[in-house]
Amino acid sequence: MRLMLVGTDRALFEEGSALEKRFARFAMATDIEVASVVFSLRTRGPLAPRAVAPDVRAYPTNSRLRLLYPLDALRVAKHLPRPDIVSAQDPFETGLAALLIARHFGVPFAVEMHTDFLASAFARHSLLNRVRLALARFVLPRAAGGYAVSARLKDGVVARYRLRGDFAVLPIAVDLARFAGLAHTRRARFAMTLLFVGRLEEEKRPAFALAALAAARAGGADVGLVYVGDGSLRASLEEEARRRGLASVVEFAGRQADVGPYYAMADAVLVTSAYEGYGLVIAEALAAGVPVIATDVGIAREAGAVIAPADEAGYARAVAAWLAGPRAPGVLALRPYASEWEYFERVRAHYARLARLSV
Repeated sequence: MRLMLVGTDRALFEEGSALEKRFARFAMATDIEVASVVFSLRTRGPLAPRAVAPDVRAYPTNSRLRLLYPLDALRVAKHLPRPDIVSAQDPFETGLAALLIARHFGVPFAVEMHTDFLASAFARHSLLNRVRLALARFVLPRAAGGYAVSARLKDGVVARYRLRGDFAVLPIAVDLARFAGLAHTRRARFAMTLLFVGRLEEEKRPAFALAALAAARAGGADVGLVYVGDGSLRASLEEEARRRGLASVVEFAGRQADVGPYYAMADAVLVTSAYEGYGLVIAEALAAGVPVIATDVGIAREAGAVIAPADEAGYARAVAAWLAGPRAPGVLALRPYASEWEYFERVRAHYARLARLSV
């Protein structure tokens, strides 16, 4: 089967990247020829087409403007072998490009859904997101099908847009084994440690974690907070920690290639997001046996997280209640695959079904 993907991740052009290795494993496990058309700007430095693996090729759009991404993706695709199916990374810009390419070749196209764009916070986040919602309304009903990373997201999208295509639930395959054997280590500075893992951006609401810490310490808890990740809100969070007199009990670790040691020293992981499609951190932390206190996003409820209110004060109260005990260990209730190979096989079978090929 020939699969054409339209995406945005330029890590495919980086030799030795985790994405390169994942694509190579996928092609080897499924016997699929993959052509990936990747949105890119020439102003960042033009990229050259690249052989990622024997059956995987990546092709940049090298666009002059972001607005031209879909048309440039079509221009690139026209010079490639005819695929059996075209798949988009999302129902937005890449979804529009996949639709144009699929109609050019006269083949079905599929849409992946990784973020909860139905959440009200998604539309409030930016004008661009509101434009993306309009694109989703246009793209999704025209897709042969696709998949979402959680049942919550899939069911919501199918109901909202009254979709008739073949839409499946295919959670992200996570290497849980590397987290399952972590030995807990205590942070010498605090009796208990709260951990936030993720981008320090508005939609992740990292300030909720700081508010929860302030409330807990005001209640007498000897607890500290570690942020793993970076983003545009880091400076304001550091200033807020100083203003609240919490600078000595808040650490900013920045981006980390290996988050395992941080899960190992955490007593609880705080997931404060306004919206998530899946919630990789939830799965990783629970697999490590670390309790997760999360807003009701992504897989939080079905995976076994403690569900907290979506407002700042309510979230802080939920954290305080958990700290007061009893504090049960984290247990991951959602294990969708026995192996990465099983995940790849289910993706292959889904694409084959949509392309009307032998499964």
